[in-house]
Amino acid sequence: MDNENKLSEIMVDAYAHQKNGDLSFAIQSWNDLLKFEGINKELQASAYLNLGNIHQQQGNHDLAFESMSSAINANPNSSEAYFCLAYIEQEKGSLGSAIVFFEKALEINPSDSGAYNNLGNCYDLTGDTDRAINSYSMAISIDDEYISAIYNRGNCYAKLGNNESALKDLSRAIELDENFYQAYYNRGTMLSRMGKLKESDQDLGKAKDLAQKELNSKTH
Repeated sequence: MDNENKLSEIMVDAYAHQKNGDLSFAIQSWNDLLKFEGINKELQASAYLNLGNIHQQQGNHDLAFESMSSAINANPNSSEAYFCLAYIEQEKGSLGSAIVFFEKALEINPSDSGAYNNLGNCYDLTGDTDRAINSYSMAISIDDEYISAIYNRGNCYAKLGNNESALKDLSRAIELDENFYQAYYNRGTMLSRMGKLKESDQDLGKAKDLAQKELNSKTH
């Protein structure tokens, strides 16, 4: 068997193991591929990305970070690797590093609405509400039905006391998902602060009913 066919066989095995949840075998196959002499940078980056995703799935964040960093060394223009590094740092609470990596991912792929939404979450957690709103707005400009970004921006507007903009976003989130009880609850809370008690009671009651319905569906 020539090298090209052998590489193809290893990759097929690696993807098959990964798809079937045989993660230890998948790791072994990707590492076998990386040991192959003459493997090009594109394949190296792909192997490291897959290893990183598997390690992250297993909760091995240090190994995941190492693999994603190796993917970037092989392919400095891998927005996916930068996104994954950012997500790892975000989960650890290292928000400064996460912001740097999300921004790098967006330099490479400025049409990634998910990266903008996650960047907004990081800014929101650091208390930089204006930048959070800007990031969510960028996500929405790419995908005007991105419900998480719309909901998140509405909550940020509410923090700033911009009730009309918050009301618009939260209502839009409910329009996109009529079972979004968190949006009903937050809109109801905001309506109460605005003195619109009847509308507030309706939203809060709806939120309670939907939350109970979801809880019942998970316990039966």
